[in-house]
Amino acid sequence: MMTVTLIRDKQRTAAGIMLLLLILALYPPNSAAGQLAEVTVGPRLELNLPDLSGQQRNLGEFAGKVLLVNFWASWCRPCIEELPGIRRLMEAMAGMPFAVIGVNVGEAERRVQATVRRLRMQFPILLDKDSTTFKGWGANVLPTAYVFDGGGKLRYLGRGPVEWDRDDIIELLMQLAEQRPQGK
Repeated sequence: MMTVTLIRDKQRTAAGIMLLLLILALYPPNSAAGQLAEVTVGPRLELNLPDLSGQQRNLGEFAGKVLLVNFWASWCRPCIEELPGIRRLMEAMAGMPFAVIGVNVGEAERRVQATVRRLRMQFPILLDKDSTTFKGWGANVLPTAYVFDGGGKLRYLGRGPVEWDRDDIIELLMQLAEQRPQGK
């Protein structure tokens, strides 16, 4: 019996180590969960998704503005928990060239509409029904956020929930909004 117990304990330990390694792989050091990592080089990201009214939307509509694109789902507790911080960030950035887009990943439109109403989300919500954009942008965890400068260049990446109303993040985004847009 003792041998069987020791084998099971070793198996559990090995499984725990594998899980830890998987988590570390998903959160590389330059983009720790809940932090914004600066992006110096990256592919040009495209977005062409319908909003809740059925209108196709794209990143070009937000030219000249710092843009926060936040991928989320209603079942994702950290996604929902970071929404008040996004609201406060929007209030802090009022009057500045700044916008937020929420991209719902893989959920039915009715469920998304109910969540938007319930949480009183005050920014455009786009539907990535088959998760193609989420995956195409290299995202692998919810929430994931991308911050673009006024020239449409990707500047920051956030994996996992971010405290968007932290003073240092607000200051960083204000400085970005005050810069002249850089070329794409």
